[in-house]
Amino acid sequence: MRRLITSMLMLPVALALTLAQAQAILAARVNGTGISQEQLERSFDEDLRQRKLNLLQIRNPNRLKEMKRAVLDRLIAQELFWQQAQVAGTVASPQEVEQALQSTQGQFKSKEAFERRLLVEGYTPETYRLLVRKQVSGTKYANSVGVKGAAVSDEEVHRFFVDNPEKFRRPQQVRARQIFIKVAAGASDEARAASRSRAERLLEAARAGEDFEQLARTQSEAPTRQWGGTMEPFARGQVARPVEDAAFALAAGQISPLVSTPEGFHILKVEGIDPEVIVTEDQARARIRAFLEQRKANAAIEKEAERLRSAGRVEILLPL
Repeated sequence: MRRLITSMLMLPVALALTLAQAQAILAARVNGTGISQEQLERSFDEDLRQRKLNLLQIRNPNRLKEMKRAVLDRLIAQELFWQQAQVAGTVASPQEVEQALQSTQGQFKSKEAFERRLLVEGYTPETYRLLVRKQVSGTKYANSVGVKGAAVSDEEVHRFFVDNPEKFRRPQQVRARQIFIKVAAGASDEARAASRSRAERLLEAARAGEDFEQLARTQSEAPTRQWGGTMEPFARGQVARPVEDAAFALAAGQISPLVSTPEGFHILKVEGIDPEVIVTEDQARARIRAFLEQRKANAAIEKEAERLRSAGRVEILLPL
């Protein structure tokens, strides 16, 4: 079975706890070992970067608190797994530590840039290596728990296939470009008629042989203009009904009549029609098994974190 890695334990790019920070305000204690508020804030900032969010986007203070508490819970789990790794004998080997170090260093432009970052964070290469050893060991222990809990039977694979038919069928789809001339909400009859006249002139130009993609880039008023009018492939029920009916009535290469919707006027050119695809159980079996194994492994890891937390002494020292 392939190696399983839980995302909450992956080595962060943002470098973590320094000696000075360890002596600062604590966010939590795990069996006597502190997790500093500074470490929590750095990990939270990294979580926001991975989600492509910033604090200004999180307007609800309760939501902000929930997100920060989730990050703290992950840090607590990391510490619990490191402590248990020492008990279980799954401490990372020097080779595993070196591999993780090289992976993190590879995210910087050069070794020198990586070492400068270490110095800014208050680390020497030796003290940072100790931190990496701790993180890799915790991950190694979590993976061992996940592997043991990830067995999936043939019956479970079959049942997932039977219970989720929509996951193994892609309906017929149309690939098309469009030129769209919008009509403002509440526009007068005269304004709508002017938009129609403009759209009709563009339709005549397209049917006369002018490059449809170029017309879409220069004349369309839809966001798709930047891609020459290319739409996402769509099946029935995914776009406005008049647009759907027009598109599915065309063959590849054909241009539609003018299509009217409350938003404006559409001209479609069908690029291709993708037939319905149905994946058989035999074809899907390996992917289903891998998915279920990963899901079971993650559940086993979460359960072990809860067990270690209940069996130990975890103190939350901030109002989260």
